[in-house]
Amino acid sequence: MSPQPHPSYWVETTPETSYPPLEEDLLVDVAVIGGGITGITASLFLKQEGKTVALLEAKRIVRGATGYTTGKLTAGHGVVYADLQKNFGAEGARIYAESNQAAVRRIAQLVEEHGIACDLEPKANYVYAGSNQEVAALKAEVDAEKRAGLPVELVHETPLPYWVAAAIRLDDQAQFHPRKYLLALAEMIPGEGSHVFEETMATDVETGDLCVVETSRGTIRARDVIIATHLPFEDGGLFFVKSHPHRSYAVAAPLDEAKPPDGMFINSGTPTRSVRTIQDGRQILIQVGGEGHRPGEEDDTAARYKVLEEFLSESWPGAGAVEYRWSTQDYMSVDRVPYIGRLRRTSEHVYVATGYSKWGMSSGTLAGVLLTDRILGRTNPWAELYEAKRITPKASFKRFLSGNASAGRHLVVDRFKPGDGELDSIQPGDGAIVRARGRKRAAYRDEAGALHLLSPACTHLGCHVAWNPAERSWDCPCHGSRYSGEGDVIQGPAVNPLQRVDDE
Repeated sequence: MSPQPHPSYWVETTPETSYPPLEEDLLVDVAVIGGGITGITASLFLKQEGKTVALLEAKRIVRGATGYTTGKLTAGHGVVYADLQKNFGAEGARIYAESNQAAVRRIAQLVEEHGIACDLEPKANYVYAGSNQEVAALKAEVDAEKRAGLPVELVHETPLPYWVAAAIRLDDQAQFHPRKYLLALAEMIPGEGSHVFEETMATDVETGDLCVVETSRGTIRARDVIIATHLPFEDGGLFFVKSHPHRSYAVAAPLDEAKPPDGMFINSGTPTRSVRTIQDGRQILIQVGGEGHRPGEEDDTAARYKVLEEFLSESWPGAGAVEYRWSTQDYMSVDRVPYIGRLRRTSEHVYVATGYSKWGMSSGTLAGVLLTDRILGRTNPWAELYEAKRITPKASFKRFLSGNASAGRHLVVDRFKPGDGELDSIQPGDGAIVRARGRKRAAYRDEAGALHLLSPACTHLGCHVAWNPAERSWDCPCHGSRYSGEGDVIQGPAVNPLQRVDDE
């Protein structure tokens, strides 16, 4: 499979992992599918409670969305609490704030208890208004956050080098190196009947007296199963209609002589601008993120990086050249609250966590707590708010219609779009949707010049993929599955590669 062209700072500055694949059928208490922050955290907590655990990762752990995050630890999730209070009541907003604050503290506790060197730094979190028109909404958000129990204040000055109209400041938050943290947690899982398996893709989950997880390498039987694969590939809970995928981008450059801003920052309007510093020992980097869009709906994805680079250089004129560029993908819950709980109403022992809406560091840790409690039969006062099988028409109606109308449009309209070009015009390292012998094909020419012809139909639900030139991937605009140029799965919910075809 062709390498991804833009590894994140977190991936570039940590070693590769080499956990073994599953080599024989296995029996454990809990099978955990997905080696990101949710899967690793839940696996460790369950092992500490005396359970035997098998953590399965299709490729390498902490190389998916968790390895491409911004690495912020905060309960200040943009402008969300006014909506939560309206849709879930004062108690729902309070629980959301309390649980996310607890998740941030839990990470700090684990770092201290185990002496994990992961560049954890206490920071204030700022949500700022970039125009006077946004200030009224920001003031309403401050009131909602205070009622929810967050110790916030409205300020009119920030450490940013550019003007802001106002900002919400929340102290005692943090930033860290997510891969350093999670690789250390993962090392604590193997042993005493527990395992970490890489290069082992789960393809099916059957329920019964014991759940059966079918993988590319063998079978695992377990009483309980956690599916922590972003959007679940085994989806009887209709999460692909209760959430939608969203891509975003990040760049990082050394500050050199520019003054680093002390804090973490995100604006309340659009386009999104997320800012933090990175201490890497040699230098201080400034990281800027944003420029999000639904996958498959941007022809010139490289331009998204260029816009962020221009913003960075204009805001910090003393910064050096950009050294890191990466993109990521998350799933946006239609009611802005993650889904954490049973996969479906009839699945007593299969659990899921998804819909983190770009706040996966606190949400993934919280999911580890909630799912551990569910499996152990412990009551958790936060569980009801996050219940995965909930239906919230009042909170989610507009986003539900918007997200699913977009997916439905792509499912139908993209089939009738003409091709993007001719086979002969595709350069090495590039791809395009073309017509070959009267049929649409996803065509990719690798760096060696070999042409790969694929069916453009996503193997999840059949939507047609689009070429992402910046990441050199085929992206599904409906539910976010991603494939390499050669058609191998990069990111689910798809578990099967694009079908190879021979038109020559």
